[in-house]
Amino acid sequence: MQRLVAYLLLSCFFFPNLSLAENPLLIFSGDLRGEIKPCGCAEEGDMGGLPRRLTFFKQQQSKHSNLFYLDLGNNFPEPSEQGALKIKLIQSTLKKLRPLVVLVGPNEWKNGLNILDTEIPYLLSNQGLKLPFLTSKKFSHAGRQKIMIKGYLAPELTYFNKNEQPHLLPVNSELISNWEAEFANHKTDFKVLLFRGNPQELQQFEDSSIFDLIVAGSNNNDELKQVIKMQTNYSVFPMIPTKGQGLLSGKLSDLGKIMPENNNTVPAGLTVTWLRSNFEDAPELDETFRNYNAAVKELFFRNLEKMEKQRLESAFVGNGVCAGCHTEIVTILQKSRHAHAFATLEKEGKHFDPECLACHVVGLKPWKAPENASEADKKFEDSIGFMSLQITPHLKDVQCENCHGPARAHLENSKIKPANKNPKIICVSCHQGSHSPAFNFETYWPKIKH
Repeated sequence: MQRLVAYLLLSCFFFPNLSLAENPLLIFSGDLRGEIKPCGCAEEGDMGGLPRRLTFFKQQQSKHSNLFYLDLGNNFPEPSEQGALKIKLIQSTLKKLRPLVVLVGPNEWKNGLNILDTEIPYLLSNQGLKLPFLTSKKFSHAGRQKIMIKGYLAPELTYFNKNEQPHLLPVNSELISNWEAEFANHKTDFKVLLFRGNPQELQQFEDSSIFDLIVAGSNNNDELKQVIKMQTNYSVFPMIPTKGQGLLSGKLSDLGKIMPENNNTVPAGLTVTWLRSNFEDAPELDETFRNYNAAVKELFFRNLEKMEKQRLESAFVGNGVCAGCHTEIVTILQKSRHAHAFATLEKEGKHFDPECLACHVVGLKPWKAPENASEADKKFEDSIGFMSLQITPHLKDVQCENCHGPARAHLENSKIKPANKNPKIICVSCHQGSHSPAFNFETYWPKIKH
């Protein structure tokens, strides 16, 4: 018996990967924001990318038999046609990386929850409505430690109709009490929170003392000035690098503490690894990126054809054309909130929603000529204006043609006058109900009267 014990101890020393009881290595990353690979434009910006991340994981898997990857989400780009191609690539790669959980982030929310791959273990613990995601993830380390992971996404980082039941619950005493009861029920030894929110919300979780480790998703937009900590009134917490340029990792000891792998540490003892050029691109993703590049090229030329067709056939021309003769009027409109209508949707993550876009762009729906329309106007019937920000950027925001109708016929023959409808009727077609509860025509109209 003594010989067997000695043999096992020696085996663990000389062959660490054979140890079934090896302490787990926790790896944290995410926050790609669509930055799937460095562009290579400048050496100082040459960090990150999914191929290098995969190489890092392969290296760690060769050293550690007990590895758990936790992703803090926000991997998707802003909604767009090319963005949809990136999302396909990102989710395909995530399945190769095999994360234990992936926190649903703001950019995932913006692109639509229906696009999330059901084979990926997306996590969202503060669900207000029943959503098809994990509310927690439990696992055991060598039968010794029971570990539970929770994921919090701040409600303010997502859009939902204020008149509906909230999709996400804010952090408060009730939420914390429910989670604390769940931990006690499962007799959890080590509790991890994947957090994406503001420092005030983080402070509430810190005050509760129910988590042994909290790792935050990045709130930093500048990849050239990386910030890898989030500050509360009393403490600092580890925050993953922005735009996927690095990862955090650390071993979990039997005493429930993180053991850093080297001196390059961040709060909580985690180690930061920057994905520089010393990490080669994993060849397993070569074909995936070739297919993506081919699809992007095809999309580019397809959009060129759409742009040309729209330019020749659409009844809508945009304010840039109107300003040639009506400079004073266009200047008045550019000083109004109408000139920033599209940005309002972008702020709420709704600039891809047709129901919202209709009142924030020019000619989203096919134009129907009125009964008294000229023959010149009628030939443009059923044409559309705004298609996407990439194809028709000149038709974003509320412009002349939202109220006066399409100006193509007027542009070709100045004797054909655009419609001059009752302003109040036009205004209330969008400024109504909960969409614009403070609207008052007598107050608003003088701001754009012309």
